[in-house]
Amino acid sequence: MTKKALAASLFCAALLAAAQPALATPWHDFGPRAMAMGGAGVAVAQGPDAVFYNPAALMRLDNGSGFAVTVGGRGEFTGSVLQGANNINALNKACQNSEASCTNANITEALDQLGQPGNGAQVDAGAAVTFKFKRLAFFALNETYIGANPIVDRTLGVGVNQLTNNQSKLVLRGGMFTEFGVGYGHELWNSGVSVGGNLKGIVGKIGYNQITVASKDSGSGSFGDFKDTAKTSIQPGVDLGILWDVAKTYESAPWHPTLGMVGRNINCPKFSQPDIAKAAGEREKFSLNGQVRAGASLTPLNFWHLAADLDLAENTSYIDSYKSRYLSLGTELNVFNRSWINIPLRFGIQKNLSDTGSGLAWTGGVGFNLAHVMIDLGGQISAKRTTLQSEGKNERVPNNFAGAARFAILFGGSEKGPVLATEEVAPSTKPQ
Repeated sequence: MTKKALAASLFCAALLAAAQPALATPWHDFGPRAMAMGGAGVAVAQGPDAVFYNPAALMRLDNGSGFAVTVGGRGEFTGSVLQGANNINALNKACQNSEASCTNANITEALDQLGQPGNGAQVDAGAAVTFKFKRLAFFALNETYIGANPIVDRTLGVGVNQLTNNQSKLVLRGGMFTEFGVGYGHELWNSGVSVGGNLKGIVGKIGYNQITVASKDSGSGSFGDFKDTAKTSIQPGVDLGILWDVAKTYESAPWHPTLGMVGRNINCPKFSQPDIAKAAGEREKFSLNGQVRAGASLTPLNFWHLAADLDLAENTSYIDSYKSRYLSLGTELNVFNRSWINIPLRFGIQKNLSDTGSGLAWTGGVGFNLAHVMIDLGGQISAKRTTLQSEGKNERVPNNFAGAARFAILFGGSEKGPVLATEEVAPSTKPQ
């Protein structure tokens, strides 16, 4: 068996091993490039941000040395939680004003909407500062996950406002994870197959709280209590990535196909829960479950890239009975496409395969690359909307939305395509 064939076999074996059933932490679409391409980034990971999507890509020639600052966030409402919360709020006001709509039947219907399995809201956010020198990267990265899970009390009071003493709650659970680490990528035997990994220390700050949503009692919990009762602990973390430039192994392969896979936090680090969470019956430890994702890319033309990602594990969430498994599809078109100037335009779609009713999310973004300075923006919005009534007006609210931005200064490379470190011509001297 040749070294190239052996490396290809290693890639396939790693893919099969990672495809075993597992439960993972929700995937955060980190960085504006991947977000704008529907969340696809494993096979097209570039620059310092490769430490997140695939550390094996740190060895690519098109990844210049330098630094990047990246921020982003996402919000999502699942099921009929928005409609239920809106109706309860409206009925609470109606009951206070003795309006005819304040009936047990209407209140029960609103509570049913709020309390359906899988209902909830979640927010995730990320920020990173990354320094890269050739194949080595150092990073400080923060990811925050917070979920709001409704617990419905169907007991109604008596008198003018039947909701006065209702104890329906939102359970807030989640954590802030700050990673300090180093990443490295290396190609195996000049074969087209590269491997990479991150070693990191993770400072986890875990929070928990319950907020009463229907009662007039303003002291029934707040987001401030969620932060104030949080508990901090430190654990190690390990990420691994693999990347296969198929055209280098098999020169006849058209459209420069690239395959990749990444496993994040494969050691499943566990963090201490706050006392308030353990008293409420939560698990003793908060697990940051490992994530496994595969990706593929094609380059039909030297200025046009196609990419796709798929979660190999079904992801848990901080909302009871709600899971996610994302399929991401995206494209990038490079305008000007020169080493000193480029304007990449990006579009994509994303679908949660574990939630058939979630609808598609549309994504898009743009970059401005001038010499060594790069600015990228990306966004996402759900095609599915919820119609809410507010002060007599109907408002259509997207069920999920996201945005990200990045500023980078890189030297010795360009971010325009899958070029391996062993290729003869650098992208700084030959447009991709």
